[in-house]
Amino acid sequence: MASNLRTFLKLLEERGELKEINAEVSTELEITEIADRVVKSGGPALLFKNVNGSKFPIVINLFGTYERTKLALGCEPSELFQWLIEILTEKPSLKKILSKRKNILKLLKSLTPKIVNKAPVQEVVNLNPSLFDIPALKCWPKDGGKFLTLPLVITHDPETQKRNVGMYRIQIYDEKTAGLHWQSHKTGAYHYWKAEKLGKKLPVAIALGGHPALIFSAIAPLPPNFDELMFASYLLGEKIHLVKAKTIPILVPADAEFIIEGYAEPFERRIEGPFGDHFGYYSLSEPFPVLHVTAITHRKDAIYPATIVGKPPMEDAWIGKAISEIFFPIIKFQIPEIVKMNLSIEAGFHNLGIISVESYFPRQAVKAMMGIWGLGQLSLTKILIAVDKTVNPEDLKSVAVEVLKWVDFQQDLIFVRDAHTDTLDVAGPTTDHGSKLGIDATVKKDRAPFKIEKIDLAPLKGKSEIIDEIRPIDGIIILKIKKRKPFQAREVANEVWNLDKGKRVRILFIVDEEIDIQDKTELIWGLFTRFDPERDIFFDERALDYRVLPKFGQRVGIDCTRKTQEEGHFKPWLEIIKMDDEIKERVSKRWKEFGL
Repeated sequence: MASNLRTFLKLLEERGELKEINAEVSTELEITEIADRVVKSGGPALLFKNVNGSKFPIVINLFGTYERTKLALGCEPSELFQWLIEILTEKPSLKKILSKRKNILKLLKSLTPKIVNKAPVQEVVNLNPSLFDIPALKCWPKDGGKFLTLPLVITHDPETQKRNVGMYRIQIYDEKTAGLHWQSHKTGAYHYWKAEKLGKKLPVAIALGGHPALIFSAIAPLPPNFDELMFASYLLGEKIHLVKAKTIPILVPADAEFIIEGYAEPFERRIEGPFGDHFGYYSLSEPFPVLHVTAITHRKDAIYPATIVGKPPMEDAWIGKAISEIFFPIIKFQIPEIVKMNLSIEAGFHNLGIISVESYFPRQAVKAMMGIWGLGQLSLTKILIAVDKTVNPEDLKSVAVEVLKWVDFQQDLIFVRDAHTDTLDVAGPTTDHGSKLGIDATVKKDRAPFKIEKIDLAPLKGKSEIIDEIRPIDGIIILKIKKRKPFQAREVANEVWNLDKGKRVRILFIVDEEIDIQDKTELIWGLFTRFDPERDIFFDERALDYRVLPKFGQRVGIDCTRKTQEEGHFKPWLEIIKMDDEIKERVSKRWKEFGL
């Protein structure tokens, strides 16, 4: 297993999983376009050794496949906590405990980090620093500037001094200031809120690089007040080495590539963004706290680690998959009826979760979904589908069949109104607010399954001038329309239902011109990122006015088109991320130079 970024790169090189690129490249969009093509084709990690305007190389796509992610962890992700759950749930005999002694020793080693006096990351100390020395990327054409995209942001509770390590993107404003994008529910934001109440500035350290375990620990949905560096030590299997920062009272990872030191003044905000984010849309420009940089330290031959996010699948998909596998034994420990869980990569994780459930009492699947909504970051999951234990949650076609067979729309849909949502959610009516939907698609012993009948498309074709394309999937139809006015999706749905005399179209998704419904990955992304359950789901007996209480029928329409204020959407509809054609053409012409 790798002990830091350098040894991990060497390990990737030995496995043929690292490609060095010596051609000169630009941090302005060009690296993004190269990396985007490579990650979507399952290609290697990329080490750009000749970065225009910088003496530092850039490495990207470190975790761009599930195999590389497992290599970084040194094991199957599900194994990291399974042994502990086995001890807690089975009779803890001495023999059982001794059989797990390697895991127990590994855990004990992680309880306290090791503090050192000298560190590789402080080989160069710059007390008159410039953030422009770091080769940060401008990832997408409409980004508000250049961003640090793999930063480990370290803060302490100003009252208890408990540490937090989070990953919050950092926008570089100028040589000495940057934007701290921590969402309101993040621990870094909580520390800053407490500092403001006390009228104090908050010391902040940002680590770039180090052992891959640091990255996993910063992203992991750990319980509040659980030390991420202790978790990183457990992943590593040895104590993380820390060193005192030069200008602020914070311990920082000694084996990192760069450390940025500074502080955030209370009650100071600056517009941050927009930024092409991991749901595939540009997040909004909004005010966030400002980091004032007091020092930058780094290795003499530092390597800058970066990632890009955007329309899935991206590198973060495999990090997210690994994290969900790491914590699944703990989730199952708390909600034992869950057999398997799949957070959809194509839908950006939080937009679609599927669980298989072993039920032995009525509505146990509903209990399981409520449990998921009560667990940390999983509380942000917008759509949850529960299927029977015999169904594989990763087989989306089989899941769709179960929904069609077993879901009675009058009984098996659970709506949660005005819940806290992911700040990046596109479809919620207002920022951080939206609804959730649970779908109980488990086998119902007290009733027969619905029939799934082949849909006759002939009556639908040519009947509406705004229907651009139709894609049938069993008892589901996806309609692509040319949306020209508010509530048009509902009008089209009623037209289709009138023509569907046999009532075979049980579920009707309606999208607009922005979505390619023939591409499977884009279709899943386009469906599940673009509707708010309470506002955008309607039924065949429902009036066009979404505010009228529904009479649930057995045919449902889901409006996945762009929304307006008139339709109950009170924030800007976010723009889909797209690369400039000029950049795409330039990269295509230079592709042979990169040796890819």
